[in-house]
Amino acid sequence: MNMGLFRLARLPNCLVRLIRCVIGLIICIYGGLSSYAQSVQVITKIIEKELPYTEGQPIVLTAQKADVTIKGWNRSMISVRLRLIAKHPDRAVAEQELGYHQYSLRAINNQIDLSNRFVIPQSVGKLKSQLKAIYEISLPAKALLSITNSFGDMNLSNLDGNTTVTFDFGRLRLDDITGKLTTKSDYGDIDGRNLDATLAIKAEKAEITLQDVSGNVTIQASFGKLTLLPNPTLDALNVDATRTEILIATKRMTDFGFELTNSFADIRVPENVADQLIKTKSKQVFKYQPLANKPEIVIQNRYSPIIIQGEKPLVDRR
Repeated sequence: MNMGLFRLARLPNCLVRLIRCVIGLIICIYGGLSSYAQSVQVITKIIEKELPYTEGQPIVLTAQKADVTIKGWNRSMISVRLRLIAKHPDRAVAEQELGYHQYSLRAINNQIDLSNRFVIPQSVGKLKSQLKAIYEISLPAKALLSITNSFGDMNLSNLDGNTTVTFDFGRLRLDDITGKLTTKSDYGDIDGRNLDATLAIKAEKAEITLQDVSGNVTIQASFGKLTLLPNPTLDALNVDATRTEILIATKRMTDFGFELTNSFADIRVPENVADQLIKTKSKQVFKYQPLANKPEIVIQNRYSPIIIQGEKPLVDRR
């Protein structure tokens, strides 16, 4: 006899019927979701435009529910490909509500205005479709760029100008960024690689990972998680955080000087430098400067641990 059936047979009849009902319900739900996914209608409108660019001219992107990809290049023009999308099981509904997308791709008042929004007629009431915008933008690497976005992911790469990003409920990925970058995030995660910029980040309830980061970095963070892999060419790194778990991973601790202060939580450091960790009842302090002229990593945190990961295993002296 099949062992699964044998085990079911030994259960009370009422329990067997309950298990069968649950399995049947799961199958019905899965089948309903699969049927819904297969029947969703996707209507897309594509707009492509090129705009001339004058050095120093501000580019302002104001987006809603948008995925944004921006790449820097060496041409004195801006190339934009914008996809406006509506999804709904009823094709007629998706086609109608695609028209709720409004957008602007133009130069106005000596500024490049790139934007999308949703305008829903009052007579319609509640939106039925899922609306989304997708930007693919190439622009001069040294451009003056300002971005605002909500409920969307962004990818920025090869930028060397002055860039400001404000976003929430999404993810920002940064690759090969120099110049100056200022970012404000609420509930929006940040993942950066190969950064050599004057970088200022202010984030709440965000997970931030910066790999191979150099330049001059200032971070304010609260109620999140921060992972930093600094490059020895770093100029300076300053962090002021609250309730943010912080991990600093280095190949060699001797590449940096450290000045760490943590209140109401631990500092964990490699065993070979643990003798420089000072503890009081409510505060822990770690100062380490192997040689003169090494870049300084200064961190203040409260209520969450700071972890320094160097060449040797961590030691927790709680």
